[in-house]
This record gives sequence, C-alpha cells and structure tokens, in this order.
Amino acid sequence: MLKHTFCHIPRIGATTEQRYWDKGLKHWDIAASSIGEAALGGKTAWVRQHLDESHERLETGDAHWFDSRLPSGESWRLFGEFRDRVAYVDIETTGLTYGEDHITTIALSGAGEVKTYVYGDNLDEFQDDIRAFDVISTYNGKCFDVPFIERSFGIRLDMGHIDLRYVLKKIGFSGGLKSIEKQMGIGRDDLEGVDGYFAVILWHEYQNTGNPAALETLLAYNAADVISLESLMVHAYNTLLDETPFADGNRQEERPALTVSHEPDRKLVDKLMVRHGLF
Repeated sequence: MLKHTFCHIPRIGATTEQRYWDKGLKHWDIAASSIGEAALGGKTAWVRQHLDESHERLETGDAHWFDSRLPSGESWRLFGEFRDRVAYVDIETTGLTYGEDHITTIALSGAGEVKTYVYGDNLDEFQDDIRAFDVISTYNGKCFDVPFIERSFGIRLDMGHIDLRYVLKKIGFSGGLKSIEKQMGIGRDDLEGVDGYFAVILWHEYQNTGNPAALETLLAYNAADVISLESLMVHAYNTLLDETPFADGNRQEERPALTVSHEPDRKLVDKLMVRHGLF
C-alpha cells in the first residue's frame, strides 16, 4: 500500500491523492510516465522530487520518515512493506505514574519469536533488541508504552509506530485490547480474567513470595498481548485496504501464532482472585 501512497508528500492531502488515483496515477512508478505527468499537472516536479526521496527512504528501511509524514490514522499503510520488520511490544508496570512506578516486564514479538524481559533480570536487553526493527506496533502505546519505555531507558524509539488502538477504531472497534479480542473471537484460555490490574498483583506476589509461577503467569499474560497484535493488525490492514483500489495482490495472509515459552498457572490465578476479591 505504501507505494500507492501520495498523501505523505507535503501539500498532498487525501482528496488530492484520491484524484490522482482516479486519473490513473496509482503507483509511485507511474509518476515518471505521461499518465503521471497528466495527473500531476503543475505539481509534477514537486511530487517526483518527493517520490525520489520516498524510494530512497524505503530502500533504507526508514519507516519513521514515512510515519512522521503520513496523516493521522494512516500509519497502517506501513504494514505491507515493513511486515517482517515490525516489533509488537507491550509492557507491564507497577502502576501508571512514571517516577513513582516502573516497568516490571516487557514482551516483544517479531522476527519469528517472542522475547520477554524482566525487571531486575534482563530488562536492559530490550533497548538493544528493539533496534533490530524498523516499526513498532502497540495497543495504546503512543499514550503509554512508548513514553514509559523512553523515559525508563533514556532512549528514543525513533522508528515507525502503528498504534492499533487508532487503526482498529477506523474500522469500528474500540475499547480495551481484551474486549476487542473477544469481539474478534480471540480467547485467552487460562488467562481469562487477567488484566493490567491483575498483572500488578502477580508482580507483587512474585516479589513478596518468590513464587516462580507468579512470574511465569505474568510473562504468559504479557506475551499473550503481543501475540494477538499481529492477527489484529492483519485484519485491520486488509479491511482498510479493501476501501482502496489496491486490495488485489496486496492483502496480507494470517500466519500461525508464535509459540510462547511461558505457562500460566490457573490455580494461582484463581487463588489470587479470591484473595483480592476479584470474583
């Protein structure tokens, strides 16, 4: 979809982009042809100049350049070109306030594997591993996960960012991630009922008792969040693609879910829910 996109060019909005498509200018490469020149008119040199840079940026994997220029809500267009370089990321914390609270675990799914990181153990490895990717995908990460990560590590995640909270809203889904999963038929099995609040309970249980089952359950929950993100991303991408003239040949296929090495302890979950009055 990205090579059919013109609205990342300054002074080219959605209406103008649609007009280009209607006139036959449906791909960057057509801009160099007589069809492209007829569609572009007085903007021919301007658009061609920016498309030359677009080709260069795409070749170097500079997803951030495109993301920073795409209109709000259009970051989904990155997915087709960058799918194999997307990192799905989710964090758990002791609370919502940076400075008072800290990251407990991070899950990262990308390049065919799921990695988890734990405070006091291997958390620092995340900041090196994330650099292998050109795009980060989250759910509500623009508001929470990414700022919290950047402050905690003192780094900038200067890559493309597809926040599925906003992408899914474009196709009619809103609410929390677990709610949307249920609407789309994605279940959590032994993690049913576990949420961000309960993740804090699991962390404190692990810290207070050293029970490895509490940490394993927390990591299984954290990993489940990122595992579902790719499936949601594929669904959203294909749905939005169907609203353009470019669905044929560009739709993305579902891939088998990645295996997670962490196993939740349902008996522990039930015990803690009773203890904290969550039943």
